[in-house]
Amino acid sequence: MYFSVLVPVYNQMGKMDKCIDSLRNQTLEDFEVIFVDDGSTDGSSEFLDKLCDNNERFFVYHHDTNKSLTAARFTGMEHATGSHIFFLDSDDFIERTALEDLKNAFDSTGSDVIRFGVMMEPMGVTVMPPETDDFLSSFMKGEIPPAIWKNAYDASVIKATLEKCSSFYCNMGEDSFFSTVFFGNAGVVTSLNKVLYHYDALSGMSQTSQVSTMSKLNRDYESAHSAGQNILRFIKKYKPEYLELAQKSIRHMYRYILCQNILYAKDCLDVSSYLNFFRDKGEKLVYEFGCKELIPYKVKFDLKRNDERFSDIELEELFTLLPEK
Repeated sequence: MYFSVLVPVYNQMGKMDKCIDSLRNQTLEDFEVIFVDDGSTDGSSEFLDKLCDNNERFFVYHHDTNKSLTAARFTGMEHATGSHIFFLDSDDFIERTALEDLKNAFDSTGSDVIRFGVMMEPMGVTVMPPETDDFLSSFMKGEIPPAIWKNAYDASVIKATLEKCSSFYCNMGEDSFFSTVFFGNAGVVTSLNKVLYHYDALSGMSQTSQVSTMSKLNRDYESAHSAGQNILRFIKKYKPEYLELAQKSIRHMYRYILCQNILYAKDCLDVSSYLNFFRDKGEKLVYEFGCKELIPYKVKFDLKRNDERFSDIELEELFTLLPEK
C-alpha cells in the first residue's frame, strides 16, 4: 500500500461530500482511506459505516467518546498500513491527481516530507510552500504555518512519532505539536510547487469566531498547554538545541488563543478578564502583548464590522478597565 489517507471526523454530517468525492476520483489506485470517527453524535458514525461497507479502500475506526482531534490522528496513524501518509480534513478536498503527483515526487526525490500548494476556498487564494533551510526552526519562528495537511509524509516519520510520543487530549495547538514532532523526525524535505489541497477557509473561520467565554478560554488554554508540554517533552529529549525556539513557539500559541477570544469578546469586562487570566498563569509576555497590541486592534475590529458593542467606547476608557501591571 503506497498511501494511507487519514481523515478525522467529528459531527461532520452533510459536510464531507467534497472530501469523499475527491478521494473516490483519485487517479492513483494504490491507497487506503482511514476515517476516524471521534465519538460523533450527529449521524456521522453511521454514515461512515455504510460508506466503508461499499468501498474496499475505505475503513473506519470509532472512538466511543469524543477524545479530541489529536487522539483521532493518533488512532489513524496507528492503523495506517501505507508506506506514505497524507492527512485530510473532512470538510476539505484534494485535486484528482494529488496522490499520484505526490507518489511521483516521493519516488523521484526520496524525501521524508513533501510540501505542496494550497487553495483557500472559496476565496481562490493560492498559498505556495515557502522555502527554508531549516524547517523546524522556521516553523517555530512562525515563518511556516503549522498545518500538517500542507505536507505528505514518509511512514518512517510517523513510525518515529508513535515510538517517541503518546496520544493526549488536544483540540487547540495540535498542529503545532505534530509539526514539531514530524519535522523533528524528518530528514529530507522537498517542496512541490503545485496546488494539491483545497482548504475550506469559511469552515475554519466559523470554528474560531464563536462568542468567547471564560470557560471557552480555559478550554483553549488547557488544550494548548497540553500541546506545549508534549512539545517541550519531545524537544528536551530529542532536539534540545531548539528549546528556546520551542518556548517562544508555545507563547505564540497562547497569544493566538488570547487574540481569538478577545476579538469575539462580548464586552470590555470580558477583555479585562481574559488578560488577567494569562497574567495569573504567569504568562507576563502574553499579557503585555494583549495590553499593547490587542486592545487597539479589538476596537478597530469591532468598528470595522459595525458591531455596536464597542462603537461608543473610547480607547482610553477601555484601557482603564485593565489591571495595573
